Amino acid sequence: MKLKQAGERKIIELAREIFRKGPKVKIGIGDDAAVLDLGCVGLVATTDMLVQSTHFPPGATPEQMARKAVVVNMSDLAAMGAEPLGLLFSVAMPRNLDMKFVERMIKEMDAVAQEYGTYVVGGDLDESDKIIISGVAFGQLKKGTALTRSGARAGDLVVVTGNLGAASAGLKIVLEKLPHAGFKPLVEAQLRPAARLKEGMALVKSGAVNAAIDITDGLASNLWQIARESKVKITVERELIPENPLVRRLAAVHGFKVDDFVLFGGEDFELLFTVRPAGWPKVKRALEKIGTSASAIGRVEAGRGVFMKTRGRSRPLPDRGYEHFK
Repeated sequence: MKLKQAGERKIIELAREIFRKGPKVKIGIGDDAAVLDLGCVGLVATTDMLVQSTHFPPGATPEQMARKAVVVNMSDLAAMGAEPLGLLFSVAMPRNLDMKFVERMIKEMDAVAQEYGTYVVGGDLDESDKIIISGVAFGQLKKGTALTRSGARAGDLVVVTGNLGAASAGLKIVLEKLPHAGFKPLVEAQLRPAARLKEGMALVKSGAVNAAIDITDGLASNLWQIARESKVKITVERELIPENPLVRRLAAVHGFKVDDFVLFGGEDFELLFTVRPAGWPKVKRALEKIGTSASAIGRVEAGRGVFMKTRGRSRPLPDRGYEHFK
């Protein structure tokens, strides 16, 4: 079997079967981040690799590359509810890359890290024919408070922050060189992403959230990840899923399918979580204090799979989204 047939998930499953879990490992392979038990606190660790030809649109500036490199790692910490401690970056670059480009990238990494209350504390350099940025983020949690993909329980509400579809719609505009007029916020969502770090910490503090994940592969795919890990059934209602209004306008102008952006597009970096119904008003108020909207879009039930209701009719939601190698 080739990688293009297996896909990223098969590799992760293989890694989970082979790698042994040490006594201090509380959460290992398969979640947004690992958690190590240090006694009074949990050390949260995550890593993300970005490759120039895969993760950045053509013509991406050093600032845009740097921002995304920080945000993808901060978003993983957000999904666990962790407070950031520091970042490491290993960067490979072509030898003929201009030093000014490198300086701009480093300055932006520093600035964005500080936006999230943390710092770049080290890393490594190497040579490559394209730019590759591999980041490692560390965070901390009070012992036993990490949000995971496996915590959803029957009866929970399914909630998402913000609105969806903007980042993938923005990427479509950039890749197909469509007119930006009237759609600049979509392009900005792709080129200047933001992590919901404060929101993740608020979810942990509430004590009412059972499971969480950040939306990077697309809503449908991330719903499936929670459903599989939690061994539950999730049903969402299409009419309740918040979408960026410009996405529907873009789709109408160019004949695109809205669901390709809202349900199956990735990199919105919003948080998808499940919460006990009694705790939902408290969580909603906590998010509103930060200035973040959140929408209940469905429920967790006993069973397996992910389903979507549209105008009262239920159908299976395809497990489709971004996956490496496929």
